[in-house]
Amino acid sequence: MKAHIFREYDIRGIVPEELNEETVKQLGLAIGTYYNRKGVKKISLGRDCRLSSTLLFEGLAGGLMNTGMHIVDVGMVPTPLLYFSIHHLDVQGGIQITGSHNPPEFNGFKVCLGEASIYGPEIQEIRKIAES
Repeated sequence: MKAHIFREYDIRGIVPEELNEETVKQLGLAIGTYYNRKGVKKISLGRDCRLSSTLLFEGLAGGLMNTGMHIVDVGMVPTPLLYFSIHHLDVQGGIQITGSHNPPEFNGFKVCLGEASIYGPEIQEIRKIAES
């Protein structure tokens, strides 16, 4: 997994060169481990309408569930609806699979712990877990 996909505010790369089912499953294992260390047991998981988002969802969900994470699949939703789900469902965090404003070959992940998006050192902590 390439270190440069771990950005300041999200995890983002080119599909399938940098993000594919295998690397995303590893990423799911790393994020699930991160969540476990923070006491998180249940999260919301959403995805945008990019063609690659469904494939990435399957890999990410598989990795997360392998760490014991319980997932509430909120479906194909815009990012604000994922944030809404974190506030209104019985979850302790969430992940949105989204390419945001980037060109179509990109996709990525916005990760929330509790009601806050993680960034900077927390994303680098996930990178270190993924590399170990």
